[in-house]
Amino acid sequence: MAKVRKGILDGFIGKLGTVVGSFWKGKKVMRSYNEYPADPRTEKQQAVRAKFGLLGRLSGALLNALQMGLGQFADKHVSTPTASFVELNYGNVTGSTPETLAVAYDRMVLSTGHLTGVGFGAIDTDTALSVKVPITASNMGTPHVKEQDRVYLVAYSPDWNQSMLSDGSTVRIDDAVSLTVPPAWQGLTVHVYGFVMAADGADTPFLLSDSTYLGSAEIN
Repeated sequence: MAKVRKGILDGFIGKLGTVVGSFWKGKKVMRSYNEYPADPRTEKQQAVRAKFGLLGRLSGALLNALQMGLGQFADKHVSTPTASFVELNYGNVTGSTPETLAVAYDRMVLSTGHLTGVGFGAIDTDTALSVKVPITASNMGTPHVKEQDRVYLVAYSPDWNQSMLSDGSTVRIDDAVSLTVPPAWQGLTVHVYGFVMAADGADTPFLLSDSTYLGSAEIN
């Protein structure tokens, strides 16, 4: 289960390392620091800019999921879901040059909160253009957990830089959660995540669960 750790990117004003924090339209935003303004094409500066660019593209592709999974976190930190995604996942992109950047998909945070999630089984893509994941544990009996808590599935295609979000009709006590992907994804690898949202939508720390990385699979 992904854990949120507060660090230098937990909201600040001014410069910290290679990052500058500021406010834009009342929201916290971050940008790369230009250490060499007379020579903006240094390898170090290009790598930082490339990292922000990569995370920006990822956040755009995952927008529907992030608005739901990180909306409360963003409001609490006077930020936006996409900026919060960059903040929480900045350390999950590695590489010292634009050409060597790599995403640690298994560590990506798409949702965060204190609600207990569900247990997920292995990804099933046997049905054409479908991603299905069994729910192996409802975790009923845990504080704040309800039968009608909604279970969401997210599939991300790096090849298309697109994501699909399940429709929210699956609840905690169901057997499985699934979604359908576009025909263009056939034969491609996707990364799959799951998270849970409280049934009543209460604005509390127990509104959402942390997202869980479920692995990758090839679409049939």
